[in-house]
Amino acid sequence: MQSKNGWEKAADRIEQGPWSAFRVVLVWIVVPTLILGLIGIPLGWFNQASQVAQEEFGPRAALEKYSWFIDQANRIEKMDQDLKIFEGRVSGVDKQFDAYGKDKSKWPPHIQMQYNQAAGQGRDDLAALASQRNNLVRDYNAASEKFNWKMFQTRPDKPKQHFHTY
Repeated sequence: MQSKNGWEKAADRIEQGPWSAFRVVLVWIVVPTLILGLIGIPLGWFNQASQVAQEEFGPRAALEKYSWFIDQANRIEKMDQDLKIFEGRVSGVDKQFDAYGKDKSKWPPHIQMQYNQAAGQGRDDLAALASQRNNLVRDYNAASEKFNWKMFQTRPDKPKQHFHTY
């Protein structure tokens, strides 16, 4: 009697009935798929973790974060200079109307109205600019507190949170 090879044995099992064919499918297809799936889930987590690390700490992310801090610091410095100009403009309104005297109640009504409009406009512009500047500083300081952004902070000392309260 001749011994059968593996293929012949498998063919005999398949011929033995539908349950044997099911067993072959189960053992050779389903079980390996489940095992590979169980191995693949943790590997997928590692892959995802490495992808997040690349997105947050990779060269491109580092350059973007560094550039953001540089741009933000430049905007804050520009706003500080603009605020000094606007403060000068507000005090310039007083100098412009000094010729009418110190007591504003003795000014003609149309001059009082012009002064109030010019002073109010100057104060409103100054307050709006100071608010924008304070928002930029808040964003800068908040980003410099994040652990994955802190290393890119360009100023060792954070800008003052409030320029002035108007």
